[in-house]
Amino acid sequence: MTMNQQSGDIDERAEQLDAMTRRLVRLIGAEAEAVQAHRLSAANADWDEKERLVHAWRLEVARIKANPALLAGISAARKASLKDASRELEAMLEAHAVALSASKAVTEGLVRSIAAEVAAVRSAPAGYGRTGSFNSNAPRQASGVALNAKA
Repeated sequence: MTMNQQSGDIDERAEQLDAMTRRLVRLIGAEAEAVQAHRLSAANADWDEKERLVHAWRLEVARIKANPALLAGISAARKASLKDASRELEAMLEAHAVALSASKAVTEGLVRSIAAEVAAVRSAPAGYGRTGSFNSNAPRQASGVALNAKA
């Protein structure tokens, strides 16, 4: 391979990594917006593409970490573009994690409230105490509540 071919490969690799990173930023941004707007079906859009891109991006970053020469000699502008894209991706992932955490907290709060309400309504019947008398003052435990975790 000549130096020009190597240089072309390096520039092409950097360009592809930059494009992958920026596409991931857009996809994750759209997903975060959908989660924040409580449109969970829209949050799953483009799932296959995100999965493929994340896998390819992770492998490429691992290759470059193992062998930094793969991007040696790229222009300062390309290097700055890659750094900016990486920062954008990191910020987008952090924002997405916050949105998912908030959604999870709200959902868990709703489930707890519903379970407490069901428990209050479905209390166990009063029974007999130790002395054989009817025990109406004893705390009554409700039967269990089954919830579908996928709901």
